[in-house]
Amino acid sequence: MCVRRHLLFGGVVTGGESTSARDAAEGRTEPHQDTRGPASAWPPPLPDHAVHLWQRTLRPAPARVEALYTLLSTTERQRADRLHPDRDRPAFITVRGTLRTLLGHYLAQPPASLQLGCNGNGKPELTGHTPSLCFNVTHSGQWGLYAFSRTTPLGIDLEQIRPATPAYRLRLAHRFLAEAEYVALRQLPVEQIDAAFIACWTRKEAYIKCHGASIARLLARFVVNVDPAQPARLLATAWRPADVTRCQLHDLPAPPGYRAALALASTDRLALCHYHWPAEE
Repeated sequence: MCVRRHLLFGGVVTGGESTSARDAAEGRTEPHQDTRGPASAWPPPLPDHAVHLWQRTLRPAPARVEALYTLLSTTERQRADRLHPDRDRPAFITVRGTLRTLLGHYLAQPPASLQLGCNGNGKPELTGHTPSLCFNVTHSGQWGLYAFSRTTPLGIDLEQIRPATPAYRLRLAHRFLAEAEYVALRQLPVEQIDAAFIACWTRKEAYIKCHGASIARLLARFVVNVDPAQPARLLATAWRPADVTRCQLHDLPAPPGYRAALALASTDRLALCHYHWPAEE
């Protein structure tokens, strides 16, 4: 059962402050529900009013990697076998094998039997006659994050924070972000620019991935807030104007040295249920 409470997850304290854009602006929305699932427990069934969020390391024991390898499709195995055996292969197998394991749980189907493909912009999706389930996956560095919903399209992003100079971040912002975001970053104290840029970037990627769209083509066509200390908000979008009142953004707890965000194509109140993959796995 999801419970409303403050929690410590991966070194970041959250009380579910993120809201839909309109409610955040007008201060009407109560905190969303967050929970931390016991590391040793398999999650409960996924109800329509919840989003399940999973965090796991991408460096499990070698025996576990090989067990996950057996769940992959022929195409996935061929791709894994072309990767660097020590650096890239274990992470790829873990990402895909874990995704199949969780999808199999939520759909009550054998993980290896699932047909997985991608849309034209690379967003993973179920194909064939598999029952509908909304999901997304992201990985960076040593960690992966997974999100699942029965009813709501979603996007999730995780970024490993690699410190950079304010001047470098501003050059990137000027080149890729919306003008309003660039201006907002320039107005911050110098020591805050790095963290604000990462917060802005993860929020934008999560939103684009929610719609399964092209990141390169759309980064500058909508605006999110850049302040990492404030709840995530979609401020404006020339691309999908109605989304300002129809979508919600959330900053997510993340491991130390990482930043994460979630976008939901809904304004419904959904419980965000957080789970750690068991450490022994």
